[in-house]
Amino acid sequence: MKQKWILYVVLALVLVAGGSLLVAKGTDAVSRAENRKQGVLDAESKTIFYNNKPGTIEQANAATGDLVKKGDVLFKVKSAEGSEEEVLSPEDGLIYRVAVKSGEQLMPGMPIAVVQKTEYYTDLYVQESQIEKLKLNQTVKIHFPYLDRKIEVDGTVASIAAAPQFASLRMTREKGQADVSMFLVRISVPSNADLLPGMTAEVDFDEIAG
Repeated sequence: MKQKWILYVVLALVLVAGGSLLVAKGTDAVSRAENRKQGVLDAESKTIFYNNKPGTIEQANAATGDLVKKGDVLFKVKSAEGSEEEVLSPEDGLIYRVAVKSGEQLMPGMPIAVVQKTEYYTDLYVQESQIEKLKLNQTVKIHFPYLDRKIEVDGTVASIAAAPQFASLRMTREKGQADVSMFLVRISVPSNADLLPGMTAEVDFDEIAG
């Protein structure tokens, strides 16, 4: 009888120890997941509006997919009075869309093209408990976890702002722990031939020194 009792005690201890290990591993997995913040790679774009006298496009130098520099002549327009107007690129970037063509009549206020900046960015939501790890102009490593090959680039913290409209609900509803304050962090990402808008970008907070 005594041997059976000892066996039950040993089994109970093994079960408790095993359960504690699983909880610890589960907590560790949750912690790692919380420390990996993901966002979508995006690029700012700017619509070019025609703001000169009414006229006709005599020459179109811009086509969708062209890389342009700030100040490049995208269109030459001849006004009704015979003068020539030039439409310049406002940014370095990529011609994302062209809305007009040679010979078309232009009126002030018409949208004629969209330039997409070559520099990307991603927005991350960061908990209040982690925000102290980030400073403006700080360099952070950006990973792209869903690509077949490993790509890692250096990003720069461009802005940090409170995000009161976004709350992360805790799993427990303990007093004072219902919600977690969140911050919206924008990371600037340099252009890279291997990257495209829409890709998932990730920052691992375990890699950032506290």
